[in-house]
Amino acid sequence: MAERDRFNLTDKRVLLVGATGILGRGYASAIVEAGAKLAIADLSTSDVIEFAETIGAVGIEMDVADEQSVVDGVQTAIDRLGGLDGAITNSAATGEFLMKEGDAFAPFEEYPLSAWQRALDINLTGTFLVAREAGRAMKAGGGGSLVTVSSIYGIVAPDHRMYENQPFKSFASYSASKAGVIGLTKWLSTWWGRDGIRVNSVTPGGVFNDHNEEFSSAYGDRTPMGRMADRDELVGMVVFLLSDASSYCTGQNYIVDGGLSTW
Repeated sequence: MAERDRFNLTDKRVLLVGATGILGRGYASAIVEAGAKLAIADLSTSDVIEFAETIGAVGIEMDVADEQSVVDGVQTAIDRLGGLDGAITNSAATGEFLMKEGDAFAPFEEYPLSAWQRALDINLTGTFLVAREAGRAMKAGGGGSLVTVSSIYGIVAPDHRMYENQPFKSFASYSASKAGVIGLTKWLSTWWGRDGIRVNSVTPGGVFNDHNEEFSSAYGDRTPMGRMADRDELVGMVVFLLSDASSYCTGQNYIVDGGLSTW
C-alpha cells in the first residue's frame, strides 16, 4: 500500500454521532471526501437528515442521553452501512445547549444537580452507550477504530479570568465529564486491544465560533500560536485515527490545542 493511500477511507463504514455542530459538520464532510460510507446521527431537533442528504450520508435521529435511542440508532447505521469499521462520539452538552434547560453558568456553590447530571448524561454516559453499541458491532466484524472527543478542559483547568464579563462561563460538569471520556477511552483500548479495535481520543482546544474580540484575544494570548483554532484544523486528526495510517495507535489522547496545554 502506498503511504498516501493509508490515509484513504474508501469503503470504510463509519458512524459519526454529534454531526451538526461546529466541529461535527467538518468531520462529516471530510470523512465523506476521504471515501468512507458515512452515517451521521444527532438530535431530532437538528437538521441531521437534511445535512446527511447534502453530503451523501445516512441521516439518523439519535439522543445519546436515551439508551434505547442509541441502541436503535447504532443498529440503523449497521443495517444501512452493512456493518461498522469506525465510529466517532462527538455529542456534547455545551453551555450553549444547557442554557436552554436551566442555569448552566451558575456559581459552583449554587450549581443545580440537574444541570450537572445532564452534562454527564450526554458527554460521558452518551459516549459509553455509543461505544458499547458500536464496539460490539466492530468486534463482531473483526475490528475497527473508535474515536472519542474530549476537550482541552478535560486535561487542564480553565483560566476563569477569561470569562469575566462574558455571557458564557466554563462549568465544572463539562470538565469532569470530558476528563471521564479520556479515562473511558484508555480503559476501552486495553479491553478491546486483542480484538482489533483501536480506541483513541481527540482533545480540541478552543475553536473560534463567532466569539467576541475580547474573548478570542484573551484565549489566543494563552496559546503559543496566539489564536483560537479554526474548525477545519481538527478534521485531519479524526481522519488519521479512522484510517490505516494509525494502525498501531491506541489508548492515546491526541491534543490539538495550539500548544495551550504546553504552558
